[in-house]
Amino acid sequence: MRRAVPLALAVLALILSPALADDPPAKPPEAPPAENPPPANEPPPAKAPPPEEIKPATDAQAKHELEVFKRDFATEDIDFLLEAVVRLSKCVHENVTKELLNAALKHPDPHVRAEAIRGLKRQKPYVKSFMPKLLPLLKDEDLDAKVLAQVVLTVGFYGWRPAWEEVCDLLAHDDDTVVANCFFVLGEWRELRACDLILEFWSAYPSEGSWSTGSVRVDTGAAGNEDANAAKAKWMAKYGSKGKQRARAECVKALKEAVHKITETAMEESAEFKRWIDEHEADIKAAKRRRD
Repeated sequence: MRRAVPLALAVLALILSPALADDPPAKPPEAPPAENPPPANEPPPAKAPPPEEIKPATDAQAKHELEVFKRDFATEDIDFLLEAVVRLSKCVHENVTKELLNAALKHPDPHVRAEAIRGLKRQKPYVKSFMPKLLPLLKDEDLDAKVLAQVVLTVGFYGWRPAWEEVCDLLAHDDDTVVANCFFVLGEWRELRACDLILEFWSAYPSEGSWSTGSVRVDTGAAGNEDANAAKAKWMAKYGSKGKQRARAECVKALKEAVHKITETAMEESAEFKRWIDEHEADIKAAKRRRD
C-alpha cells in the first residue's frame, strides 16, 4: 500500500516545478537603446566673442600716444619703426589718423607705409576723411607692391565699392600678392561686375600649375586684321610680359575662392564658371547698371 504524500510537499512541488523545467520562461523584451544618447557632462558650445568695440581715445590720450610715437619713430631701425606704427594705430583718434595717413603716403620705407595703411583699419570712425586720399594709390603704377597689396585689403575691409573698377584693373598686375588680394576683395564683395574679368584671367591661367597662350576677345568695331591686332595687343599687355609668363598658383587659388563666394558653388574649371555666367547674364547686366 502506497504511502500518502503529505499535502505540504505536494504544494511545494507544484510551486517549484517551473524552476526545474528544461527551458526557463522567456524574459520580457528589453527596451531598445536610445539612438543618440545625450552626451554626459558635455559643456554647451562656446559663443563667438563679440566684435571688438572701437572707442575713440580722448584728446589727452591721443596727445600722449603721439608724443611717444614721435620719440620712438626717430630711428632708422625698421623693427622699431614698425612697432611704433602698430602701437600708435591702437589709439583711435582723428589726430592719430592724420599721422598714420602721413606715414602711409610719404614715408620712404615701403614696409612702414604698408604697416601704416594696415593701421588705418582701426581708425574706422574717420574712414571718410582718409579713404579719398588713399584711393589714388590704386592707380599709382610706381607704387611698391607691398604697399599696393595693403591698400587693396584696406579698401576691401571698408567695403568701399566705388573702387571696384580700380580693383579689377589690378588683376593685370605683375605681383601675385596684389592680384590675390584683389580676388579676395572681389569675392568678399560678391562682385558680379567682375565676373567677365575673372573669367578672362582664369582662361590665361587655367590651373595653379600652368598658364595659357590663348587670346582675349576685343571688339573694336574694325574689320579684318585691325580687330585681331587689337586683341593680340590687349592680351600681350595683360598676360604676355615676361613677368607674367609663368604659373601663378597663389592667384589661381584666390580666384577659385572668389568664384566660390560669388557663385556659392565650388568650381575647378573655367568652363564651369563660364556656364554660370551665361546662366546669370541678366543679374550681371543689372549689377553693371548699378552705381555705388
